[in-house]
Amino acid sequence: MRAALLVLLSAACAVPQDMAAGTGPERAAELPAPAAPASRCEAHDDLGGLEWLPADLPLAVVIDLEAAELPAAIQRLQDGVRAASGLPVVASLGLGQLGLQLGILRPQLQALGIAPRELLLLHDRGGAVVWVLRARCDLDGLQAAITTAWSLRVRTVSGGAVAEAQAGAGPTFAHDVAFLSGDRLALVPPGTAMKLRRWLETAAPLPVPGSQSAAPAGERLGGIAAAPIRGVLAGRALQTGASAGSTALSRTLRATGEGLEIDGQPPPAGP
Repeated sequence: MRAALLVLLSAACAVPQDMAAGTGPERAAELPAPAAPASRCEAHDDLGGLEWLPADLPLAVVIDLEAAELPAAIQRLQDGVRAASGLPVVASLGLGQLGLQLGILRPQLQALGIAPRELLLLHDRGGAVVWVLRARCDLDGLQAAITTAWSLRVRTVSGGAVAEAQAGAGPTFAHDVAFLSGDRLALVPPGTAMKLRRWLETAAPLPVPGSQSAAPAGERLGGIAAAPIRGVLAGRALQTGASAGSTALSRTLRATGEGLEIDGQPPPAGP
């Protein structure tokens, strides 16, 4: 019996081979942590198509965040819209400050742990600014991350969910979030998530056969040649030169590192 006890004590006091001198519990914090499992959020997601865009939006711009020319394209866009005549004030301000807006938004997305390939900038008819991205993540995990990183409260509404600032909480994040179909998120002005979610999820009406209606916004935007920044402006969005007084339903813009094009041409300079 005594011999058996000695064997047990010897085994209990033995130092495992992977706990050699200098690697005991006192140095456990210095050892590399196990690699975190890969998340689907790490995928660089594009927007997954544009056919869902509302029919009545005045501005829609797709930004390729992975384009090497993006910084130069932003500068060309900002310089171009500031110099062009006839650009609506809301669109001009929004596009003229695009670099600043992205400089604020991208770190906030990184804090959430997502890195989309594309962002979509929209204006609704009232001028509200909406950012849309796609994040093919586990929804529960994504909502938990939004609660932690952005201090928003997620709640389920008819047909989906929204994330909003908690009652009584101070300003922590500049947007509310509307969860859309197709793994998309819309970052919207505070207090507008439910209203804008309904707008974004309402399918654009099909054109009447034989009518002169313009092609859907998503189709027009998708038809623009690839570029770091490409967009459409609907309605009387640009009234310049020969287009002044026209009833054109849509204009296009395309920015690269070499310059800005409006309807395929450099924009006319202002007076």
